[in-house]
Amino acid sequence: MPVAIIYGASALLLIAVAPLPYGFYVLLRLVATCVFAWAAYVAVQRRQSILPWVYGLLALVFNPFVKVFFPKDLWMVVDLAAAALLIFSRNAIRSEV
Repeated sequence: MPVAIIYGASALLLIAVAPLPYGFYVLLRLVATCVFAWAAYVAVQRRQSILPWVYGLLALVFNPFVKVFFPKDLWMVVDLAAAALLIFSRNAIRSEV
């Protein structure tokens, strides 16, 4: 996965802590689902043991089709934790460029 996508998704997740229009959160759900599903696939290909499960769970939490409803305070924690996970695990999923 290109590093720009990892950092871009992380930035969107960090921005999501602010009160923004509903449309931003719909877009975030779509982007986060795609990024975490892709990260899970890459982690499986690289024979990681735990990361594919964590990324897969986050893809399910952020999916825009069957919405998971959390209070705003909990979404803030999830967004921050997901951004931190992407940043700190970037070496496990980034492209070999």
